[in-house]
Formats: sequence, C-alpha cells, structure tokens
Amino acid sequence: MTNRTHTATLLFTGLLLSGASTVLATPGYEDLPLGAIYGVGDTATSEGIPMEFAPFQWGTGTWTSAGQADIDTAGLACTPNQELGLNNITAAFNYGASGTVPSYVRFNFGEHGGNLNVSINGDFHNVANFIDLDGMNIGGADFHVLAGGSGHDCGVVEIHGLVQKLELGGQELWIDNYTTANDPCEYGYEDLTLGDVYLTGDTFVTGGILCNVRPFQYAGGSWTNGSVTVMNTGLACAADNELNCNNEVVEHDFASSIGSMTDVSIQFGEYGGNINVSINGDFRNVGDFIDLDGVVVGGVLVTIPYGGLGNDCGKMVLDGTVHTLALGGQELWIDCLDGTPDPNSGQNPQPGDANGDRRVDVMDLLSVIEDWGGCQGRCDADLNDDGYVNVMDLLMVLEHWR
Repeated sequence: MTNRTHTATLLFTGLLLSGASTVLATPGYEDLPLGAIYGVGDTATSEGIPMEFAPFQWGTGTWTSAGQADIDTAGLACTPNQELGLNNITAAFNYGASGTVPSYVRFNFGEHGGNLNVSINGDFHNVANFIDLDGMNIGGADFHVLAGGSGHDCGVVEIHGLVQKLELGGQELWIDNYTTANDPCEYGYEDLTLGDVYLTGDTFVTGGILCNVRPFQYAGGSWTNGSVTVMNTGLACAADNELNCNNEVVEHDFASSIGSMTDVSIQFGEYGGNINVSINGDFRNVGDFIDLDGVVVGGVLVTIPYGGLGNDCGKMVLDGTVHTLALGGQELWIDCLDGTPDPNSGQNPQPGDANGDRRVDVMDLLSVIEDWGGCQGRCDADLNDDGYVNVMDLLMVLEHWR
C-alpha cells in the first residue's frame, strides 16, 4: 500500500434557515477512536454526520477497493488534533441522511500525491488536483479553491449550494473538519405561505418588509407581466422557502417599512433569460448577475462573490445604504436576504423623498428641478448619490410617488 496521506479539512457550515444564520456542529473526527482504520463498505458517524467508505478511481479510470482510511494526528491536513486520512479510498458524507443538509461547506485539505475523486450530489469528477475544479459548478453547487490545491500542499475549499452528499477520495489525502459561521439569512421568506402566487400590482409583507410586485423587462426592452411564487425547491441554493420570479420583479421597499438597510446581501439561482436589478430606483437590465460585479447602482457598490454566470447559484452583496432593492428574472429564484438597519435611515426616510418631509410628491419634483445638474458635494435631490441631479433622480421620484 502506498505511503498514506490524509484528506482535506472539511469545514462545513450549517443549514440556512429562516431568521438568523444557523451554525451546525461539524465533525472534526475528535469523537472517533484515534488509530481507527476503515475499509471499503465500513461506516462511521462523526458529530451526527454519517460517513460511508467507498471504492476509489485511479487516474487511469480503474477502480480499487483495496484502500483504507484512518484517524490520526499526523498534521498532514495542516490542522491540529485528529484528522481523517484517505489512502486509495473515498469517504462519502451523507448530509441528507443526517437531516442537516448544508448550503455552505468549507474544508481544509492536504493533498500529497496521486489523483483525487470529488463528487457532489452524484456529479463525479476525477482530477489530478483540487485546483482543477476551481470555479466549477458540481452537482448544483459552486466549488471554489481559496488556497493551495496545486498538489503536494495544503489548502482550503469552499462549496456554495445545497450539498446532499459529498464524496472525497484520494491516494494521499488528508481532511479535517471545523465549524464556521454560515452565510447570513435574516429574511428567508419563511413567514410566507408555500405555494402562494403574487401577480403584478400585488403587495405582501415578509419579515416586516413591504414587497411590491412589478412588471419585468425582457432583454429587448419590452415589458411583460409574470408571477412570483413561494417555493421550496432549493434552486436558490438555500433551504426552505424561496421566491421564484417568473418574468416578474419583486421590489423590497425597506425605507417605507422597516427602514433603510446597509450590508445587504441575497442569494440567488438564475437558470435562464435576462435579469432586472433596481437599487434605490436605479434600474439595470443585464444578461447575468456577474455583469453588475463591481458596478455602482443607485449609489451602492454591487459585488458578486460567487456565481452569477448564468445557470448557477450565487450571492449578491451591496455596499452602501439601500432604500429599495428590486430583483426579477425569467427563471430566477431568490432567498436568504440579509441586512443591517441603517442608523441614519431616519434622515433619508424613503427613496424619492428629495426634501426629507417623509412624503414623495410634487415638492420633490420641484426639488429635483431646482438642483438639476452636477453637485458640488452632497445634493439632497441627488437621490442615487451619483454626483448628478438628472433624469435618474426624476424617475426615482415618479416611481415612489405616494
């Protein structure tokens, strides 16, 4: 048998539930006997996560059942305490059977020779090194190598998306597990009724946030009316309720309900067609979310830390004060909205309010006209904070007219 190495540190974060993020205990193999040896067909459970040991496929495509796994403290995953070593064998982590399906998995690894087997939700890949999978969508989840992965090194992997089953195998591979905080999910639409359908002009409230259902604009510029449905298919790569935007837009009106928000983020799954995004009344029609990465929209910086290329799950993060956030698509699912109340939101009570009287009316139109043009510093009528008072600010007043 070859010189044994032990598989990557699996840092698995828990299930995204409604309310604040939930952290699930992640196996660090400390509850397994030091020196324990497992062969193909053996099973074990660590911190409630069932593991099954399965055959390994070499780089040539040949399968072997002669390998073994062990629990040791060699430190080859570059982490302290006990770790799991895989020598020509695969460890299958069956999260679905545990009842705690994660939407975010993170692991540290030490790969020190030979090829690797990686399978997520049954989507199998045989590669030389972890880096070969960087940026791929595997089994509906996005695979990211944050460090290492080029072979004969230690590193870190993150997986974003629902992971029912994760299989990791190697010839000389070590893994070890830690607990990390999950992606936040303050507003997960869990207070909505599963199966409810909203049409253009409808309103609903979730987590105290007033939501308005708006028409959707196709890539060609024409408008249509579709529907928004409360589902639980996991297509936003989170758990429980989610919103399916089918040729329709959902506007979250923070300012007129719970107050403007900062540190806003939301998870999405986009599977076809174009995307509508409006922040603080600044409307954009793009092919995919990634087209907005690094773009300032409505005075807010948009980043897409992962996903957003189309036919994948991803996350959108907004840096700035968000009064309204509208999202729509042809085949779009959204979930896990998060944000922090803006302590200064009372000074800017709602988008479109150019004169601060907590109303949007003809006086705000007059303010925009009076301040029309470039701003030297802050203009109250510069509603999207782009340094100009122009037609975009006028449109914000008209959109939020009360």
